[in-house]
Amino acid sequence: MVAAAALLVSCYPAPETPRETQSPAAPPAASSVTAHPSPTEDATSPSAQPVDLQPIIDDVVAVYGGTAGVAVSDGGAELVGGDDGAYPAWSTIKVPIAIAALRQDPSLGPVAAAAIQYSDNDAAQRLWSALPPGAVDAVLAEGGNDVQVNTAVLRPEFSLFGQTAWSPSEQARFAAHLPCIADADEVVASMGQVTAEQAYGIGRLPDARFKGGWGPDLQGKYTVRQFGLVAGPSGEVAVALTAAPASGTYADAQAMATQIADGVAKQLPQAPLAVCGGATS
Repeated sequence: MVAAAALLVSCYPAPETPRETQSPAAPPAASSVTAHPSPTEDATSPSAQPVDLQPIIDDVVAVYGGTAGVAVSDGGAELVGGDDGAYPAWSTIKVPIAIAALRQDPSLGPVAAAAIQYSDNDAAQRLWSALPPGAVDAVLAEGGNDVQVNTAVLRPEFSLFGQTAWSPSEQARFAAHLPCIADADEVVASMGQVTAEQAYGIGRLPDARFKGGWGPDLQGKYTVRQFGLVAGPSGEVAVALTAAPASGTYADAQAMATQIADGVAKQLPQAPLAVCGGATS
């Protein structure tokens, strides 16, 4: 299965198969830094560090056009630069699916590893088929997300779960909560062993434990999604990004993701640290 998955991801620029997509929502107006506090989070919390993510997005869009977004989270509030629209999750949704599946059947460990490390779609479908309704939604909720996995057939050739609408800020918050989510350890470990072909973008950052996803919109233009945990000087930082170049090519989307991640790397010393279970004042 792993060999087949490696062959699949090496067949560039073909998308993940079955491909997932839906019409993207109109992106919100960009601001230099957008904070998304939780209802109980004090906006003046010391966790809100002087990080400015917007220049990262301005620079990458100046080179590639299109749209892009990046977010970091301390588990209770997010800082956002650029587009924070909820676009199709693609294979990033395999993380909560794998966690939910291992709760149901721990013997699925090798299948979950293939779904995360190689983005094996057949493995992900096997995990999905083992789940009762609402199991993935429960994992997302434990990660601080009010997000429901998609279960509607929007396009028959695409998977259901990959069409889940998920924003960078939501993904960054979920990443911050990952160490506290029950039965997530095995999946998080696999996120640190992603195949080299997919280790661009966030995968270039220190000690990255991440998952990516990619695919074309209805016009055939690619978007890359990534989220995960990376090592900052004083602890872990939860980060998520989207990249959708004007050219629509997967190569340019990869390059955008890498440029965004390189920009984040320069701000890691000032970035808010991910706090398991949510930020504290």
